[in-house]
Amino acid sequence: MRWRRLGLYLHQLENALLLLLFLMMMMVAVWQIIMRHTHWGGLVWADDFLRVEVLWLAMLGAVVASRDRTHLGLDLVRRFFPERPRRIVERIVAALTMSLAAVLAWYCYGFVHEEIDAGTQAFGNVPSWVAEAILPIGFGLIALHYFRHALWPRREDHAS
Repeated sequence: MRWRRLGLYLHQLENALLLLLFLMMMMVAVWQIIMRHTHWGGLVWADDFLRVEVLWLAMLGAVVASRDRTHLGLDLVRRFFPERPRRIVERIVAALTMSLAAVLAWYCYGFVHEEIDAGTQAFGNVPSWVAEAILPIGFGLIALHYFRHALWPRREDHAS
């Protein structure tokens, strides 16, 4: 029961973060357009900020897709395999995906750590590592979701 509650909190946090980032991105983009068309010049940091926002939204979108089992799917396996072999193959695929995401999270962590040492700036006074921190976090969450899929597949996911 405790794990289910933790999963529910993580689910809500991911959705809230995705919504918050999307709203922030839209507000900055609209404000930037308004400022440019009214000859106020625009915000110097807005374009770089929006590029970072796209990265964060893409990674969080991948996290949510992996959570909801819509990120990677073997449609052929679902269509042509009987139920028992299909479940086994889906668990193997989930375990392999989890392993790959965990390796990516590890290497992205190393990349972010190098960015901390380099001290470069993404935009304004925001360090590059802050903008890139979503990479190890996102891949780590994807690995966590696929770990759950490998161990506890839901029955309704196996329906044809």
